[in-house]
Amino acid sequence: MKNNKVSFITLGCSKNTVEAESIIGLFLKEGYEISGDLSNTDIIIIHTCSFIQDAQAESHYQIQQAGLLKQKNKNLKIFVSGCLAQLLKDKMQKDYPFIDGYVGTGKFDKIVKLIKKNKFFADTNCAGGVNNFKSRVLSANTPSTYIKISEGCNHRCSYCIIPNLRGNFVSRPIKSIIDEAKALADAGIKELNVIAQDTTSYGIDIYGKLSLAKLLRELSKIKQLKWIRLLYAYPSTINKELLETISQTENICNYIDIPVQHISKSVLQNMKRPLNSRKIIENIKKDFPEITLRTSLITGFPNETETDFKELLSFVKQNYFEHIGIFGYSDQKLAKSYKLKNKISQQLTEKRLQILAKEQFKNVIQNNKAKIGKSFEVLPETISKNKIYCRAYFQAPEIDNTIIVNNNKNIKLGKFIKVNIKSFKDYDLIAK
Repeated sequence: MKNNKVSFITLGCSKNTVEAESIIGLFLKEGYEISGDLSNTDIIIIHTCSFIQDAQAESHYQIQQAGLLKQKNKNLKIFVSGCLAQLLKDKMQKDYPFIDGYVGTGKFDKIVKLIKKNKFFADTNCAGGVNNFKSRVLSANTPSTYIKISEGCNHRCSYCIIPNLRGNFVSRPIKSIIDEAKALADAGIKELNVIAQDTTSYGIDIYGKLSLAKLLRELSKIKQLKWIRLLYAYPSTINKELLETISQTENICNYIDIPVQHISKSVLQNMKRPLNSRKIIENIKKDFPEITLRTSLITGFPNETETDFKELLSFVKQNYFEHIGIFGYSDQKLAKSYKLKNKISQQLTEKRLQILAKEQFKNVIQNNKAKIGKSFEVLPETISKNKIYCRAYFQAPEIDNTIIVNNNKNIKLGKFIKVNIKSFKDYDLIAK
C-alpha cells in the first residue's frame, strides 16, 4: 500500500488517549503500519485537545513541528483530528496551509476512508466521539489503562466548551463496557480507570436512573481486574449507593476524583456549578473517611473577589483532598464566561494559584508523614536511574505522586508487590 505508514501524536487527557487507540485500530484493520518515527512516516495524525489555553498551545506547537517535517518531506501528509480541529478549523486553514485535512469529533469512524483522499475537510460541526472498543489497540505496554463509559455532557458550566465539541451526554450500554473490560483484562490489564466527561451521570439517559454503582459492581466481577478506579465524578450526582459500592467492594479503589472547581457560592454561581459542593465533600469525609479524594480547582475566575479566594484557601486548609490539580482560569471565546466582566489579571491569578499550591503542599507533607511505617500493595510501573516508581490505590496514574523503591532485580514491572513506607521527599513517598 502506498503511503502506508501512519504516526500519531496524541494530546490532552486520557479520554483522548482512549479515542486515539480506537482510531489506531481502524488504521491497522485497513492494512496501515503504525510508526513511532515521525521522521520516517507517510502520514502524521495530530489528535488535539482544546479544553484550556495550555492544551491549545501544545496542539499548535505540535502542528508547527509537523510542518517543519513536511518542509523536508514534501510527500508527508498531515491531518488534524479532535477538539481543536472542531473549534478552530477556519483559522487553522489560514494559519497552516500545509495541513491536508481535518476531522472533527463526530467523524472519527470515517477517518480512514477520508484520509485516503488527497485532501479533505470532514464535517467539523458534528460533535461526538468514538467508543469502538473492538478496534482499540493499547498504545502502552502497561497493566493500567482507561475505559470510557460515556460521551458528551449535559452540564453547562460557564467556562467549559465540551458540549460544543462533544455534544450532549450519551451513555454506553453496560454490556458494551463489560465486553471491553473483559477484553482488556484478557490482554493483561490489572488496573482499569473509569472515565468520561461526567462519570456519575452514567445511565441516566438509557436506563432512566443513575447506574454507575451497578456498572462498577459488574466490572468488579472481572477477577483479573485488581484495581478499578473512578475519575471525573460530578459532585451533585454522587449518591450513597455509589459511595457504599466503592467502600465495600474489594477491587474498587477507595478513590474518587471529584472536580469541585471552587467553593465560594458566588463563584460557583458564575461558573454554573453545584452550590453545595462543600457539603458534599464534608459528608463524604465524615461517612466514608477511608475514601481518598482528588479534586481540581480554578482560581482567577471572573469576579473572584479576595473574599472568594480566601474562602477557597480556607477550604484547601481543611485537607479534605489527598491530591489537587490547581489551574488558573483560561478564557474561551465560545464559553459563556468569556462575556463576564471583571476579569482577573494573569499576574493576580498566578499569585493566587501559587498561594493555593503552597497550602496544598503543607497538606501533602502532613499526609505523607502519616503514611510512614505503613505497608501498601503497589504497582511498579517504571524504572529510572536505578529507582522503581510505583503507585498504591490512593494514587491515580499520570496525575498523582508516586512511591519510589530502590531497584531490585526481584521486582517485576507490572507485578504487584507489598512495600513499607520509610520516608518521603517532597510529594513522593520512599519505600522498601
